[in-house]
Amino acid sequence: MYEEFDIWAFLSGLPLGLAIAGIILYFSWRKGKKERRYDERYTNVHRQAKSISWGTTTVAILVAWAIVMIVEGSQLAFFVLAGLWVVHMVSYGIGAAIASKQN
Repeated sequence: MYEEFDIWAFLSGLPLGLAIAGIILYFSWRKGKKERRYDERYTNVHRQAKSISWGTTTVAILVAWAIVMIVEGSQLAFFVLAGLWVVHMVSYGIGAAIASKQN
């Protein structure tokens, strides 16, 4: 089944893709910096977008968790979602602590 699979091509693809994405990101960031794209309005818009996205993700995880509990019970998917929920909320707590310390 995997006779034609080239592991070296597979393993070189991820670092190569990350390197190309990093180069593109660097040049687009540099161009944006010259055009003064990253001002106060930009940071406020993206701060609000992250806040809305965080709330949406929280609700989506809770809904998915409820669906998994109803459909599958306490199997692997439940524990994966529980772990994701814990990571989600712990990172929120750490972010809130850092933000409140800075302000």
